[in-house]
Amino acid sequence: MARETLSLKINKGDLIDSRYLVLKKLGEGGCGSVFRCRSIKDQDREVAVKILENPSDEKRFKREAKVLKAVRSNHVIKLLADGSHDRHMYMVLEFMEGGSVRDLLSSRGKISSEEAAWIIIMAVRGLRASKTVHRDLKPENLLLNKGQNGRNVPFLIDDARKGAAIKVADFGLAKNRDQSQTNLTNTGQIMGTPLYMSPEQCRNTRDVTTASDIYSMGIILFELAHGKPPFDADNAYDIMAMHCNEPLAFPPRLDPRVRNVIAKCTAKTPKDRYRSLLALERDLCAVAGIGEPEPDRFRVGTFLLLLVTFLVVAALLWLVHEDVWRMITDWWSGSGSSHAAVPLLPGSQHH
Repeated sequence: MARETLSLKINKGDLIDSRYLVLKKLGEGGCGSVFRCRSIKDQDREVAVKILENPSDEKRFKREAKVLKAVRSNHVIKLLADGSHDRHMYMVLEFMEGGSVRDLLSSRGKISSEEAAWIIIMAVRGLRASKTVHRDLKPENLLLNKGQNGRNVPFLIDDARKGAAIKVADFGLAKNRDQSQTNLTNTGQIMGTPLYMSPEQCRNTRDVTTASDIYSMGIILFELAHGKPPFDADNAYDIMAMHCNEPLAFPPRLDPRVRNVIAKCTAKTPKDRYRSLLALERDLCAVAGIGEPEPDRFRVGTFLLLLVTFLVVAALLWLVHEDVWRMITDWWSGSGSSHAAVPLLPGSQHH
């Protein structure tokens, strides 16, 4: 069945919602087209405006906006504003002047082991912060800003804050890690990009977990280090069959450290992969030559909150335990006295 579409024609020089001047079309994402724009209010500021084109994707578009509003990470694209233009919902995102990892690969061919590991580390940090299963990880959705040196590279410098950063974008196909949340994928649809899809995503997009994103990260790491992905064919179904059935053919000169990480990411069975994004990041940090990753803040914060709550309650109970014990004793004694004072009903016997 053909998807319902709204008439949307936006050209260079047009205004979106009278606020954003269109400079050029950047491309198309999971839920709509993306335009490079200049803010009318702030002429020095450029932004990326993503516009919903298909009404059937409205729930996905709203889900993406919800994810971006909730996350606070230097490695996830920032949502600056949202609104509506001629019946089309739109999101205003920060403009990443460094392009994408796809652009970087096109210009450099392949990436050194340390830089490739650092690129994936930053992407993993974005995923961890988003608390979602992305389901469409690929070089095009890993965007770069420019570091303080004004260049996209090098990534690894003494002060990483001054270097170019990777940010994960396009959460149009993302789903909550909580399996109880509403799933927006229709049965039978191919959702994702076949070159980077896990075997289980090739078979059924609905039930994939973080393990699927880990697989995609492994495929991207392979492409970064080797210059091209491990599987390719003339059509999507042949590529998906390769992911499901064929082992990766590692190039002989591939760094053994990178090879080991890729092999663990891309195991055909999800349970044989890294058990978590944090575990993957830990091995990547060893390749990149940087320190141990930080544990998930949410989990640590939750544990500390529960611990503090327990200690406070325990302290209060200790301070008042004598009074509480006296109240219980008095109540029990009073209950016993009351029971003893109740007269027997006529005809009853006292045992």
